[in-house]
Amino acid sequence: MAGKQAVKVDVNTASLAELIAISGIGESLAQKIIEGRPYAKVKDLVNVPGISEKKLDTLSGFLKVAAAPKQPEPKAVEPYDHISAAKPFTKVGDTEAFVFLEDRNERQDAFLIILSGFIFGLIILLLRRSSD
Repeated sequence: MAGKQAVKVDVNTASLAELIAISGIGESLAQKIIEGRPYAKVKDLVNVPGISEKKLDTLSGFLKVAAAPKQPEPKAVEPYDHISAAKPFTKVGDTEAFVFLEDRNERQDAFLIILSGFIFGLIILLLRRSSD
């Protein structure tokens, strides 16, 4: 244990080498800790496979958690002033999607047109078969 650290290491920012330098943490456990970031408190490390309550008690003297990094706030959706009838589209964040059928009546009309075309096609097929 002569080469092990006595300074508390922040589990949210520590490198793999810094975590391995702590007594009781090997390379695979350090990698699991890094993959589970961010942590709100040291107690959250019990969710890491390989760290039990007992092991956490021995490690807690070497670990700390600074303020957890803030998650980026989602962008506000731009107002739809720029939408015109000539080019309808919806914008959510950085993604744009064209919207061809915007209200419920247009969707119903489109469905009826497709359905009537299908029925008309069936009638034509039946008339051809009966004339043969």
